[in-house]
Amino acid sequence: MGIKTEKEYEVHYYEVNYKLECKISSIINYFCDIGTFQSESLGVGIDYLTERRLAWVFYRYDINIKRYPKFGEKIKVVTKAKSFKKFYASREYEIYDENNEKIVDGEGIFLLINIDKRRAVRIPDDQYTAYGVELDEKSDIKIEKLEKLQEVTNKNFFKVRYGDIDSNMHVNNVRYVEWAVESLPLEIVLNYELKDLSVVFEKECKYGAEIIASYELREDNDELIVLHKIENDEGTELSILKSRWIKLKN
Repeated sequence: MGIKTEKEYEVHYYEVNYKLECKISSIINYFCDIGTFQSESLGVGIDYLTERRLAWVFYRYDINIKRYPKFGEKIKVVTKAKSFKKFYASREYEIYDENNEKIVDGEGIFLLINIDKRRAVRIPDDQYTAYGVELDEKSDIKIEKLEKLQEVTNKNFFKVRYGDIDSNMHVNNVRYVEWAVESLPLEIVLNYELKDLSVVFEKECKYGAEIIASYELREDNDELIVLHKIENDEGTELSILKSRWIKLKN
């Protein structure tokens, strides 16, 4: 297991929803920030990658939420590289509250690419060294497929704005999650709580594109399973997601 890095945060007002609880997009932003912070502190950050014409791109997120951090709460976010496998890297995330109780955990799977050719490249040995991952360590990365929706319940349409674009000139990965949640009926967001989320990023998307967010809803007592699909107006699938929601108690 790789080097562990942790960082403390305070939950700001702009990071919470109407219940003053952290939004799922804010949790993903914490994950992105702590990962970048670790890479920079280990000397293999943005400048290091840019010089070598390399970039880590998100392939998948799996997130489980025991409890959402609240406005004003101080939290500790922890990350470490779990393992590398050819072109893929697995990173572990955890969020702890002030009582040192784990309230969120997640895993991110990344793909290392050459930014000129837009092709995957094998992870070089110096990355193993930097992140403290053994070269001969047996990888436990499992690239499992997400179930795709069969029957579309509803569609919502979005347009990629300038503010959706990241430093690579592509849509920030958090936006796909926001589009998926935004496409759901308000009564779900108000009466249910998102507990588990899996996201697979398949294709990149650029400024000005027309986006279609659709979903399929499956209800089981007080639980909802939602299969999501994000595609462009040409029908190209950009991302698929699966979310699990638990009905809130009155």
